[in-house]
Amino acid sequence: MGEYWNRTPEMRVQLPPAPHKSMDKYREFEEALKKTKVLRPVRQNLYTFSPTNVDYYLTTELIKDTLIEVREGKVIVEKPLVINPFSSFAKKQFEGFDEKQFDYLKMLVQKYGLRALEYTYKNKTKKVNLISGHMNSILDKINKEIDRKEKGRATIIKGIPEMWTVSLMKCVLEIIVKSFPDNLNELQERGWFEE
Repeated sequence: MGEYWNRTPEMRVQLPPAPHKSMDKYREFEEALKKTKVLRPVRQNLYTFSPTNVDYYLTTELIKDTLIEVREGKVIVEKPLVINPFSSFAKKQFEGFDEKQFDYLKMLVQKYGLRALEYTYKNKTKKVNLISGHMNSILDKINKEIDRKEKGRATIIKGIPEMWTVSLMKCVLEIIVKSFPDNLNELQERGWFEE
């Protein structure tokens, strides 16, 4: 598998090998990542032990400073699944290795401090509005609405119309990266990674 590293060193996206015909897809993908801007980041981390709703307003310019699409919804980030190399299903994670050396594998993983969380996502688009006007005035109205409703887990994203899903998930993955250290600490404090 090929790897794509975006500008944020903490995030890595695994991509299948790119056939020559698909190079346009990779360029489109890279362009979507480059043009996606999180204009208002989420102020609170994801919950560790329950699902988290992330409200979003995803804006895209259909016609520069004339017609703006505002997609409003929420992404539900489910409670993370703890990937623990010491759990009962750990041998499945090390398929094809010498079972007699399983204890050594556990020691190796422990030495490197492998900890992982697996997330699942559900997008629920509430509405999509086409608004005439300038992007800045529309963003100002959205910011005021978030402030008025005191939404701590709301974000505003500026993306591109054809790749709004990439823009939305880039934002969600950045929230996960930001939340990960605190979530991991909470899990360790409760003994989720002990043998």
